[in-house]
Amino acid sequence: MPIRTSHDPSIEVALDQWRLWTLGDTNDRPTLGELLGEGSANRVYELLPMRRQVLRFAYKSHKLSVNPSLEEIELWKLVANEGLAPAVYYHSDGGDVVITDRLSFSGVSLEAHAELCKHIHHLGPWGSRLKLTEVAATYRAAANEKSLHIASETERPSIRRDLSQLDSESPVFCHNDLSSQHVGWLGDRLLAIDWEYAAMGSPHYDVASASEGMKHNERHEFAMRVLENTFDKNLWSTACRVVPLINYLWALATEDHITASSLRSVIEEHYPT
Repeated sequence: MPIRTSHDPSIEVALDQWRLWTLGDTNDRPTLGELLGEGSANRVYELLPMRRQVLRFAYKSHKLSVNPSLEEIELWKLVANEGLAPAVYYHSDGGDVVITDRLSFSGVSLEAHAELCKHIHHLGPWGSRLKLTEVAATYRAAANEKSLHIASETERPSIRRDLSQLDSESPVFCHNDLSSQHVGWLGDRLLAIDWEYAAMGSPHYDVASASEGMKHNERHEFAMRVLENTFDKNLWSTACRVVPLINYLWALATEDHITASSLRSVIEEHYPT
């Protein structure tokens, strides 16, 4: 889908309907303010003159998401009702525009982050069943369609065993992308955003994904805090190998050559030929 701009008609419709979703802190139609953040598919804008809400705009889409926009929003609302995600005050008919709370993304401790992840695992069962074997196959096929046949190298028996092992784990409700950039404060509550990949899946994989950017000792502490007595050393080692594998295949599938290049040596280390 081509990249759209901040002047997209769906944004204008949302702003025109401001009386339905503002929190009483303006008597005029809001306008878009500063671009606060941008991911691979979404942009987040401040709303003026109010400061408590933001507008999330899906400026492009792809077929590799676990949850299409409206399905993501429905899961998001369920989690928000449990106090673990910001409120959805408005969303467009197609789900490309969402008005939600503005969070603060500073000062998130490992302990608070782990506690949030643990609480999410206790929700549900909601959403579809995420099979990592199928995810890897989907990303690999998308990469091969772009003539990136290097992805076929990830069909090794050792890789299939790792994926199958995690798929055999008893599933829990997982965010599947709960990195520090996706958790923020609303007052004294730590909340999670971006539910595009939320599904029933492997808790060890979810924790390994959430903690990928941490130092080794912090990552282990994070895993122990979330998984507690369900922590399994072998599953943890497997999950820590599979997370960069899935990220590598995603990068190939979306033609993010810089990320793919940076991860290639990690994959070769984890899965030598």
